[in-house]
Amino acid sequence: MPATVTLFVYGTLKRGCRNHGTIREAEFVGEAATESAYMLVNCGSYPGLVRAPNGQAGSSIRGELYRVNERWLAALDRFENVPVEYVRKTIRLSNGNEAETYFYALPVAGLEVCGEEWIE
Repeated sequence: MPATVTLFVYGTLKRGCRNHGTIREAEFVGEAATESAYMLVNCGSYPGLVRAPNGQAGSSIRGELYRVNERWLAALDRFENVPVEYVRKTIRLSNGNEAETYFYALPVAGLEVCGEEWIE
């Protein structure tokens, strides 16, 4: 059986959002939130997750957890343009557990902070 990874998604891959079809066959684990150390920035038609800069208050970002195998993870890495636009790293959730997620890797200067949850 292939190894699986728990993946936290917070934007267009969530249920009801336009790119959910990319992940819909993965096992939905449930809704989740991060610890209060992050920000969502508005990249136009999609969000980017970043760690809150030193001295700036972070938020608990709401999203969803999925269990994905290595093959799906490789396909999602391509979809998310890793490592150019996003990088996949470990994030700590509000319950103390960890998951993988996609952090926005491009400069965020001038991008609007868009709250704790991306809604389409």
